[in-house]
Amino acid sequence: MLKRLTLVTLALLVAATAPAAAAAPTPTGEVVYTTRSTGKVLALTFDDGPAPEITPALLDLLRENRIRAVFCLMGSTAAQAPDLVKRIVADGHPLCNHSYAHEDLSALTPAQVRANLTATDAAIRQAAGNPTLPIPYFRAPFGSWGNGVTDIAASLGHSSVAWTVDPRDWDGSAAPVLVERLTAQVYPTAVVLSHDGGGDRHPTLAAYQQLIPRWKAEGYSFDLPAVTGGPYPPACTSPVWQKNSTYVAGNRVSQDGKLYQANWWTRSERPSAAPWTWTSLGAC
Repeated sequence: MLKRLTLVTLALLVAATAPAAAAAPTPTGEVVYTTRSTGKVLALTFDDGPAPEITPALLDLLRENRIRAVFCLMGSTAAQAPDLVKRIVADGHPLCNHSYAHEDLSALTPAQVRANLTATDAAIRQAAGNPTLPIPYFRAPFGSWGNGVTDIAASLGHSSVAWTVDPRDWDGSAAPVLVERLTAQVYPTAVVLSHDGGGDRHPTLAAYQQLIPRWKAEGYSFDLPAVTGGPYPPACTSPVWQKNSTYVAGNRVSQDGKLYQANWWTRSERPSAAPWTWTSLGAC
């Protein structure tokens, strides 16, 4: 009996003195206007897609330049292009909820906003073929952040991300005009808004084909927007690196919470230990 009481007392003592488990971070209703890292970095974000006419070429451009961007998808467009959603996810680009059909959410009731964002999350995850796919960001159409929209988004697990650079690529301007606008506006830690859907975005693609090499030559690197309530555990969506798998240049994999892109053919070189073979694209 004494031994049993001693064990019970010890168990209670351990339980009382053990540190409490850290609560998982959750987003807040604040709006993000900067990158998650400091320095000469830019965060590229693309809205209203995916679009079969532009998104594949944009993904090729980002892969060629070893860049990750945030894709703000509408539920309606994601449902129509599941193969593109899967490719965006496999390439390790974080996703962003951009409403179901570009509604002005600030004009809706809270219940309608929640239903809209929930339906959008479901459509994106169904298109991706992953019911637990992380969707870390939310962007309000038209930048309409009022009426408690950001708090509802936060309750669904999304950090609200705005923008600080807007080339107005939705107004029909030609690529040289967009290049001029972007050149005039960019600065370190800027969050850049553009569109890969919602209209003819060939000028947008052409502008980035010119600007990305120029920005890199000027010393810019690329990161993701900040999140609220973080830091969060890495949520990698690219395939996990496998020792006995063959990879070719451009393939992206995840390992230990980071994303890597193969520089050339490889089979057995571990990404974290082979910087000559794999380029690190940063934490997921």
